Amino acid sequence: MDLSSPHASFQARDLKIIHTQHYITKPPCDPKIMTFGAFHTDHLLEIDWSDKMGWSRPMIVPFKNFELHPFSSCLHYAIECFEGSKAYKGPNNTIRVFRLDCNMFRMKHSAKRLSLPDFDGHELQKCIEALIKVDQDWIPANPGFSCYIRPTLIATEEALGVRASSRAKLFVVLCPVGPYFPSGLKPVRVFCNTITIRSYPGGVGEYKVAGNYAPTVLPLKEVQKIGFHQNLWLLPDGLVQEMGVCNLFFYWKNKQGENELITPMLDGTILPGVVRDSILNLAKQINKFKVIERKVYIQEVVEAISEGRMIEMFGCGTGVMVQPIEAIGFNDKIYEVKYNTNLNSGELTHHLYQLLNEIQTGERTHEWISII
Repeated sequence: MDLSSPHASFQARDLKIIHTQHYITKPPCDPKIMTFGAFHTDHLLEIDWSDKMGWSRPMIVPFKNFELHPFSSCLHYAIECFEGSKAYKGPNNTIRVFRLDCNMFRMKHSAKRLSLPDFDGHELQKCIEALIKVDQDWIPANPGFSCYIRPTLIATEEALGVRASSRAKLFVVLCPVGPYFPSGLKPVRVFCNTITIRSYPGGVGEYKVAGNYAPTVLPLKEVQKIGFHQNLWLLPDGLVQEMGVCNLFFYWKNKQGENELITPMLDGTILPGVVRDSILNLAKQINKFKVIERKVYIQEVVEAISEGRMIEMFGCGTGVMVQPIEAIGFNDKIYEVKYNTNLNSGELTHHLYQLLNEIQTGERTHEWISII
């Protein structure tokens, strides 16, 4: 993938590091305490940009608050994009990063859509790896724990008005996190939302931009009140998109009796997930069933469940890795999805989850891992 930029970019060789004089007390490696987004590390990476001066020198500095003008574009018009990746401790305390280049590619794609400044993805990856190295003691070595990486690019022009921002800030923060499922995988119940649409053709569903997330908070609260964990997003004709903030997979027997692993195709309304792509690649290597990307409609999903052809369903994403699904609610009816109660997931779901974990933690060597 091309991570270069036709414009002048910051360079990792210019990176300046200022170490903190006040180190933060690290939380215990307890999954009930070290929850997602609860703690930050000692430092952050920041790089400023203006249309007159271009990119500033990259800086790793003690973690701090930012001061923003009340007119800043990101506060009013959601001119902001971000990413999510993870670093792991592997054998002999090696620091391992999973497919960070894919996140750099996607962030460049999102930035372009918002008319935010372009950058060289290789250079940003080097800067992020330097930040991880500075704060490497924050990466838990305990099984299931990791360090979440959150690169963010915001518009900071100090003027009201909807237009391309003349100023921006790129920053990266790190967050130690415990296992998403402390006691093993746990299946969820999802509600097929036929009223709220997450993303429409021609919109920005394929970009990781802030405006895609805020409108999903209220629908999530509403379905949780009626006993579901997440929304399954659809278009009015029943075209399946995503589950919450996860990509979706269906493992079933087609009407010809063949086993297929199917995921909705990338049509511009769906985020091209890094874990989604990883699962597609791993599933093809298993070579025991068809692996297909195509349009999927909710009508054929519930039909497969009703006819006993649905083997298992799951979502996937960086935070959760894989998320088994035990039931979907559609048109006032609950459709129960089979799964292995001993595994708390389908067998394929569990196998893919194990493969990803083995790659990330170093039990299995793979080209997707960069060792810092």
